[in-house]
Amino acid sequence: MAKQGKQENKKEEKYFSKEAILQSQKYRSHGDLLFAILADDKLYTSMEIDNTIDEFQKGKVK
Repeated sequence: MAKQGKQENKKEEKYFSKEAILQSQKYRSHGDLLFAILADDKLYTSMEIDNTIDEFQKGKVK
């Protein structure tokens, strides 16, 4: 029974639009990058945004 209680207590992921992300204080320093990479018509979680930033920063220079 305790196992089920833990599953029910999981937070639901919140989704954000590109516009909301670009206006957020958290991602202000990555505004130009996110403006170029994120799609206008898609919603993103904080984890997806963080992963996108990390993947871009780890990319190789051509």
